Amino acid sequence: MRRAFIALLCIGQGLLPIAARTASEMPPGATCRACLVYDTGGGRAIATYHACDRQQVASLTKLMTAVLAHERLRFDGRYVLNAEERATFGTDTLRATQMLELMLVPSNNAVCHVVARIVAGSESAFVEMMNLRAQELGLRDTHFVNATGLPAGGQYSTAEDILTLARAALSHPGIAQAMSLSEVELGGKRYEGTLKPLRKVHPGLIGGKTGYTRAAGRCLVLHYRASPADTALAQPASDPPEYLVVILGSRGVPESFRDAELILRHCGLYDGPIHEWK
Repeated sequence: MRRAFIALLCIGQGLLPIAARTASEMPPGATCRACLVYDTGGGRAIATYHACDRQQVASLTKLMTAVLAHERLRFDGRYVLNAEERATFGTDTLRATQMLELMLVPSNNAVCHVVARIVAGSESAFVEMMNLRAQELGLRDTHFVNATGLPAGGQYSTAEDILTLARAALSHPGIAQAMSLSEVELGGKRYEGTLKPLRKVHPGLIGGKTGYTRAAGRCLVLHYRASPADTALAQPASDPPEYLVVILGSRGVPESFRDAELILRHCGLYDGPIHEWK
């Protein structure tokens, strides 16, 4: 995994211009198969590694499900659930905001099926909408087969496409708000966010999304604010720089958090300890 970072592996729609200040190699100990670090203020990638390699991305797929939910659902009322859905969630109705929170914070799969039914009538019809929206966003190396990211043949994306998708998702205030939460509550039950352990030790973590399957490995999208003290690319104190970090194919949950710290440090965006994640 100590192969060189390549700044201009590929330039996809939504990422222009890329003028990267690259690190020389992957940090020792990193386990991910691909990564990309993007300076949101400067509009440039500062590090890429196998960013155009197609692979499964697990529940990062839910970023597209969330985009369609935000664009197609009403946010001024409640949606009535069917009998199976009522049994799953213990409630008769769900707000669109609650659906976004459930899919993006604890990464609930069942709520994605609810969204697909309400928006398109069936998951297969919803997937057609997902792929059409992917084309509109310029995701040239992405194809969806389901709304959740669970393993399926012919389902893939790349770190570069996921970056473009994450930028589109975060442009919707409701999605950005949901991704900033550590936990959500529904019917008196608390659902803990999959990024909560990382939030506890990284106050600069604004939001993000995780994914994991055995085939995809552990995948992350992080919206990260680097303090001026932590970065050589510091802006004035009133305007700390922000970054999007895409990590695909880490060996597991602890390894993905460690990979994130190693990559941020390698890019000069974090000078804290590398934690022993368990």
